[in-house]
Amino acid sequence: MTCVKIARASAPAKVMLFGEHFVVYGCPAILGSIDKRVSVTAKQTESEKININSNMGFLASYSSESLDKPGPQFSEAQNTLYPIYAAVHDVLKDHFEVDGRHHGVEIDIKSDIPWGAGLGSSAASCVATVGAVKSLFLKPEKEWVYSRALGAERIIHENSSGADCNISTFGGLIYYIKDTRNKKISSKAELSLVVLITGIKHSTRSQVSFVKNFRNQNRSLFNDLANRATRVCDKAVSAMRSGDIIKLGELMNENHMLLKDLGVSNDEINDLIRFCLDNGATGAKLTGAGGGGSVVALLSNENQASFVRKLGKKGFRQYFPVRISSYGLLIE
Repeated sequence: MTCVKIARASAPAKVMLFGEHFVVYGCPAILGSIDKRVSVTAKQTESEKININSNMGFLASYSSESLDKPGPQFSEAQNTLYPIYAAVHDVLKDHFEVDGRHHGVEIDIKSDIPWGAGLGSSAASCVATVGAVKSLFLKPEKEWVYSRALGAERIIHENSSGADCNISTFGGLIYYIKDTRNKKISSKAELSLVVLITGIKHSTRSQVSFVKNFRNQNRSLFNDLANRATRVCDKAVSAMRSGDIIKLGELMNENHMLLKDLGVSNDEINDLIRFCLDNGATGAKLTGAGGGGSVVALLSNENQASFVRKLGKKGFRQYFPVRISSYGLLIE
């Protein structure tokens, strides 16, 4: 098997600071890319196979000639990596139509984003993979990568708002509304954040389905929560622009109470948030779909070091400080 060409790309994880779930229904959300990334190496080969290897413990091989549907004929790894395979196949299909060749490719995924923690690992993997594979042929525009990656992510999350793929592609801190133009936010103060992983793996699909059912059965209550979430989001933009960390923390707490009322929090998440607030955090909330995953805590810069020490003394093992990063998709 002879390697023809190699390309590399990386894309960041994210934290959702405001607007989880409500963003699916047209409300705004605020999210930021963070300094945890997925790196993908794509190698063009002479075979007609798409081989994918992930450091998360999955290895799978597929045909590049036809896009087979997932199902019982696939192994666990093949079904898990299917969206990545679909994204790769989609890119290769473009070039088959140009030169009439079924290109083979080997994909090596290295991630420092915890899987299933609500930090956008699936979106980052899709974005980095599309960017790397397309770069085997020509350097892609970010808008093109975003569109293709979103199509792949929607295999995993059919009703995805597109927020995760957007922030992973373009980076920074953004005010996001589904299917509209989004705007960058410039925060006057640096956001000192710590992510704490509950250790409870969640299913974004099941959480989204839960919220959909909640909305269908409690339309008036859901609309009230959504309107309040929108107001919180808009106030958060003002707090960021003025550098008011105290106000921003209060708004994060308010946003979490809305998510709690929505039913996507649980005792483990609430206990973790209470610990954060009792030990110096200005604000804390679940981040992502809920039901497990992660909590994000906002601290003043001077409190972050002591907060991290307290986490260690308490015996927490899965936590890390993060910074909002301006870097989205990077292609080597």
